[in-house]
Amino acid sequence: MKLIYQIPRNSLAWLLMAFATVVAPHISRLPIWVSVATLICFIWRIQVHRGLWAFPPRWFKLILAAASMAGLFVGYGSLAGLEPMVALLIIGTSFKLLEMYQRRDALIVIYLAYLIAATQLLFSQTIASGAYLFVMVLLVSTGLIGLNQSEGYKHPIRSLRLTTVLLLQALPLMLVLFAVMPRLGALWSVPLQKHTATTGVSDSMSPGDFTQLAKSDKLAFRVTFKDQVPEPSQRYWRGLVFSRFDGRTWKQADPFDYQRDGIVVRWQGDRPKSWESLIETQGNPINYSLIMEPTQQIWLYALATPVLQETGTGITRDFRLVSQTPLQKRTQFNLLSYLRHRTEVELAPWRYRYETRLPTAYNPETIALAKQWRAAAPSDSAYIQRVLNWFNQKFSYTLSPPALGKHSVDDFLLSTQSGFCEHFASSFTVMMRAAGIPARVVVGYQGGELNPYQNYLLVHQFDAHAWTEVWLKGKGWVRFDPTAAVAPERIENSLEQLFNQAGFLSDSPMALVRYRNIPWINTLRLQMDRINYAWHRWVLGYNTEIQTNFLRSLLGKVSPLRIALACLVCGGLVMTFVAFRLLVTTRKKPTDPVVKSYQRFCRKLGRLGFVRKKQETPSAFAERVIKKRPDLTEPVQTITTAFQNYLYHETDMDREFHHWVAAFKPKKHRL
Repeated sequence: MKLIYQIPRNSLAWLLMAFATVVAPHISRLPIWVSVATLICFIWRIQVHRGLWAFPPRWFKLILAAASMAGLFVGYGSLAGLEPMVALLIIGTSFKLLEMYQRRDALIVIYLAYLIAATQLLFSQTIASGAYLFVMVLLVSTGLIGLNQSEGYKHPIRSLRLTTVLLLQALPLMLVLFAVMPRLGALWSVPLQKHTATTGVSDSMSPGDFTQLAKSDKLAFRVTFKDQVPEPSQRYWRGLVFSRFDGRTWKQADPFDYQRDGIVVRWQGDRPKSWESLIETQGNPINYSLIMEPTQQIWLYALATPVLQETGTGITRDFRLVSQTPLQKRTQFNLLSYLRHRTEVELAPWRYRYETRLPTAYNPETIALAKQWRAAAPSDSAYIQRVLNWFNQKFSYTLSPPALGKHSVDDFLLSTQSGFCEHFASSFTVMMRAAGIPARVVVGYQGGELNPYQNYLLVHQFDAHAWTEVWLKGKGWVRFDPTAAVAPERIENSLEQLFNQAGFLSDSPMALVRYRNIPWINTLRLQMDRINYAWHRWVLGYNTEIQTNFLRSLLGKVSPLRIALACLVCGGLVMTFVAFRLLVTTRKKPTDPVVKSYQRFCRKLGRLGFVRKKQETPSAFAERVIKKRPDLTEPVQTITTAFQNYLYHETDMDREFHHWVAAFKPKKHRL
């Protein structure tokens, strides 16, 4: 008969609890088949320990493994990629639970649990995720300690207490290593999952797109300015430029529509392109830092006109910034922008024709009206002002615009006259092109909420915005925002005046930003974001540059010798503290409640004249007492036997033992 090592009950309980804790954050990302198989393994292992079920036969494990692999292929289509590999790791650990016979099997499960816990950082790096990771490590470590304790199974809390003390003692050294170790790239810098949907502004614009974004309170990016924060009317964050229009949808121009060679991006480190000379900057630039949320896209958002600075970024022919790789993680960029500028003062004839192109058989009434008004206007500027005045007098701004038909611009301008920013930007651009004036749609974000507790801007998805850039002779591309003509409060107050509309954040009823008119809720929301901002900037964004500046301010000069000395000093202080605690602990009296009760029993006998000697065993002491006081034979033998069984036979009788000692009230013999 094969003997199976019985894992201590305390260790198994902590191990199973740790396994459930490390798997829980991944449940939403796992195919349902994998989740079911994991649950079956978990329940089966509990029943095996309880003695109700036997370990599963080989054929059952093979079927379960085949079903799980099929679930992986159905759910992901391939085992290549981050998510499938994490799922494979979880299901493999689950199967290991069903063959955990030896102590080494339990150690393998524990080590795999550590690895699963670490993978959580690949998907989320928030403060809450960091705190949850600490809990996961604490539980897994408790299972490891319980596995190596001979008596720990009697008191599970002791294993948890010991693990907590060890982790807290290691925390200072962890912080020192985080501060001084070379930045080799964080775990979360691994390319993230491919199945994550894109968020934010898309690469095309149709009626209703931005209306949906207005219902989301998700963060787009945070911005910190080195000097004064620009006024709301200057906070136009350019992301994409649309020059192609099919009658309903706007899209980016083809690269060859800009350059004959199709090269429309100059990457950091490359030689400047000829078309960069078309940018004429004026005045002093604005210096700021922008932390973008992951979007799975390559375009960045910056104030006009940006200057290329960051490695891995490029500037495009339409004077905006892009990244060489999709933003799959939260990323920080240091930027410079010139708010005063002129771009492309001279427009080539073929570019002029392209930026005035409109599709045939669409919006005939708008085109006819635009030609009529332009013929009656003395100049392009006068015509533009007439269109803006019309928008201001006849149109309304709403989060719930009516549906539009095939001739979307005709329907909007001449019928509904009620819409969101994309309606105004699209129709205004069509009005310009129909009058022979080059124009294009620009999309991005406008405004941003100032956090007064740290002086940075919060730009949310509901700040997504669309406007128009019009080319004017001698001025180049000039920004015109028709939304500002209809609803100037949208630009000055960043949706402040729209908070009472039912459509605002309708998809996020629990969003705290909906209730920022309540002072204490708004204060709580901004303070929480300030903490998150500090976490993203100083912990997740702790790169080589920040590390060098920090060490230089701390050590005066960054050198291997000084760093080594700093580590030795900090490590020595930690070890000194630990040694002091150990020394104090060894000098303390026993804290075991049973030992304390036995000492109280000895003190009661001491009042009768029976003082226990230092080297005297409990049984010898009891014999000496019984020899002098036979009337105490029964209680003395009972208490002494129970105490010895507790020490040597590991019996659990705390409550009964305390009761016997409390009931022991011997009286002195009268002479």
